[in-house]
Amino acid sequence: MTTMIDDARQVTERLGLGTFKPSDEAPHEGRNENITGTTSSGHDVFVKKLKGDHAAHRLQKLISFEQTCRRHLPPALRTPECLGWEEANEIIVFQWLRHAESGLSLAASDAFSGGLARRCGTLLGAVHTAPGDRSATPPPQPERPDLFKALPLHYYERASGAVLEFWSVLHRDGVATSCLTSLREASTRAPHTLIHADLRLDQFLIDSTGPLLCDWEEWDMGDPARDVGAFAGEWLYRAVRSIPTRPEGGLRTVDQDRSPRTRVLGRGLSGLAEARTKTVAFWNGYTAATGIPADGLAERATAYAGWHLLERVLATAECRSQLSTLDRMTLGIGSTALRSPWKFAGVLGLGSHS
Repeated sequence: MTTMIDDARQVTERLGLGTFKPSDEAPHEGRNENITGTTSSGHDVFVKKLKGDHAAHRLQKLISFEQTCRRHLPPALRTPECLGWEEANEIIVFQWLRHAESGLSLAASDAFSGGLARRCGTLLGAVHTAPGDRSATPPPQPERPDLFKALPLHYYERASGAVLEFWSVLHRDGVATSCLTSLREASTRAPHTLIHADLRLDQFLIDSTGPLLCDWEEWDMGDPARDVGAFAGEWLYRAVRSIPTRPEGGLRTVDQDRSPRTRVLGRGLSGLAEARTKTVAFWNGYTAATGIPADGLAERATAYAGWHLLERVLATAECRSQLSTLDRMTLGIGSTALRSPWKFAGVLGLGSHS
């Protein structure tokens, strides 16, 4: 059985990049398996082996992005260079940006500034205004069951207790399901552009020149509100999840005697204000790059931010036996944004300008 290091050596040699030498003997595990290193010909490489459900399809999406979209990208749309791939082993090789840091790690250390958020908005604006053949389409998605109607037996049998609890909450909430259906229909009617379709803070890499956007294995031609909402949803999610550990700040002595519920609310509002600052800066950069947004984009993006929260809860539920109080709070906030985006857009900062 070959190791990831063995795979990387074989692939880089077959691609004519030279012999691979890892920078770290341990591959990085996650949704995919990847490893970084340098080749004998001087290439810094990031080698990704796609794993899990629909790995072959996701590789085809990456290949189609390189073949269909790459040549149309404007200079402002920075993304790591692809150095080649090997379909048989479901491996793709990119330029390794040795000194770049992910947006997620910067956010975790409170180093993700408003200025950086604005530059990420400008970058995403370059995605959504990229020229090219708008009739281009990625490989069709594999057929997936509609989990909002019922859970297939094979899914049910391998789901954690928290995942089953998540779907139980949503299956009882017919309004949220109906609103998501309406949102999808509105997105179908909206003008379509190139979209990333899997936007998260860790998809942004920041080097000395600025941000890059990576991991195009879900790219599509679709509603740009999906990407805008995902960025806003990332900050909303962080605001909600930080409530238990967020410091009280400069509360006066009399404020420290407030009820626990009031203090939790205060922490939540503090986190939301911080998230809104990032979202407003991002929106300013985005609209500077794209011009006046199409009607309804901010509201649809807000609804997608709500759905982003639900997706994040589902992802974390996969390794838990039950939903936590914070999980349920996150579900409630996400459902509210999904139901009433016209009320929530201003709170979140979409459509606002500093």
